[in-house]
Amino acid sequence: MKKAICLFITAFIIIFSSFNNEYNDAPKIIIVAGKINNYEPNLQLSLGVNRLGFDQELILAKIDSSGNFLATIESRIPLDVWVAYKTNFLVLLNPGDSLFVQFDGKYNDRPELLETISFGGNAAEVNKNVAKFQQLYFSNKIYHDWDKLNELIKEWDFAQYIQYLDSALSELNKIYERFIAENNLDNISKKWALLFIEGAFYSRLGSYAFSKQYFVGGAKNVYIPKGSYDRLANRLPIDTSMFINADALGNFSDLFRYYVIDKLRDRETNGEWEIIPGIGVIEGASAITDSILIFSTIEFVNDPLLLQIMLTQIFDQNFERQDIAVYERFQDVANTYIKEPFLRIPLQQKYLQTKQMIENPQIYTEAVLKETANLSINQIMDDIFQKNKGKVIYVDIWATWCGPCLSQMPISKLMEHEFKDEDVVFVYICLESEENQWKILLAQFQLDGQHYLLSNKQSSEIRNLLSITGIPFYLLVDKHGVIREKGSHLRPSSMDVRDKIRELLN
Repeated sequence: MKKAICLFITAFIIIFSSFNNEYNDAPKIIIVAGKINNYEPNLQLSLGVNRLGFDQELILAKIDSSGNFLATIESRIPLDVWVAYKTNFLVLLNPGDSLFVQFDGKYNDRPELLETISFGGNAAEVNKNVAKFQQLYFSNKIYHDWDKLNELIKEWDFAQYIQYLDSALSELNKIYERFIAENNLDNISKKWALLFIEGAFYSRLGSYAFSKQYFVGGAKNVYIPKGSYDRLANRLPIDTSMFINADALGNFSDLFRYYVIDKLRDRETNGEWEIIPGIGVIEGASAITDSILIFSTIEFVNDPLLLQIMLTQIFDQNFERQDIAVYERFQDVANTYIKEPFLRIPLQQKYLQTKQMIENPQIYTEAVLKETANLSINQIMDDIFQKNKGKVIYVDIWATWCGPCLSQMPISKLMEHEFKDEDVVFVYICLESEENQWKILLAQFQLDGQHYLLSNKQSSEIRNLLSITGIPFYLLVDKHGVIREKGSHLRPSSMDVRDKIRELLN
């Protein structure tokens, strides 16, 4: 591994300029290698690659019994990547970079882990600074206050929430000022930290509507005043200098969809479709909805780079649901507006891969598909608890059309690996979905575990039984078949869900 460090000679280059031919070249390889001290062999290290316009890509690192790891990434543009092992942290990378990362694997708290981290290779200096900023941010009370926001959202209206976020943004700027004062920084590190703060703000601004509907019984009971997202347009234009923090720019482009749909509120619908106030959800026939989303994005997004990212997101979200029909129907639109190679080429490749998967689904041989057609929901739940008695059961309730559900599946695969030698069973209950689509997605994610597909009637019954107002939804069941905890907060990406499983194992 030490010899590998000597190979890390690629220059670190970021050009803060208008869009140019730098990003028209073929993708370059990025190498991320390193060493985990105090490595636990049953744990996997993964890289969550933040790709603009696309769902986060999960890459499993090759790792030996001593904790030496290696992973490669292809990219045409700068990006930041979540390195995940017990907890996670961000590293900043450019096409052609080679980065060596070493840290102590005994910590599952970000600030403690970041205290032990060291870097080598041509991307070392900027990542030292990026790690210092994360240590300041993740150890600050404002980050931990945000963990408690869901409790406050239950009582707050949108105006109160915005007032809080503005005060939080002021506190975040103080973290940045301290970062500047305590370190001798290059312009890239400064830019990345500023974008990180923006991304944290955008992420929380977007989370209000999603969290609020959980407390008030659905999206139709949430109200956000018109014009509430106008401040997003004031941020434009975006430029290539923002590529260094794809996590933040991705949060911004995700949230800008709310701005677009807010502009549609005054349109006549003729009863064909309906915008739920403030949520950014369009209800109605699928073909109409797709058309509205695509053409309203073209109409209201005046920034050419943001427009391309957002259109790519629309098509990619359909691919994640194993739906290629939307892309095929609007391929002329994609070809007309999505011109940049870092978006256009991967989008076409993903279309072809998804098409191949749909035409040739191969379900993982260790997945157990359960027959449920003639069973009541009580019989299904009893089957789950009785057949897995004496084991901890982690239940994932999802649907093929649910983007947030699907985004958690690769992380579920990691959890399965982590607990493969433990008395833990993973059960996946799919609601309100077509059987063919269900099997295609199981083939894509290659999950182990036990899989149930419920009819619409059974889906309604389990929603009522468990008081489910939104998915994904999770259950933690102890060895005696008692539901110890339930809710959307138990998703695999949550850093404490593994600790909760281990507590039930003891």
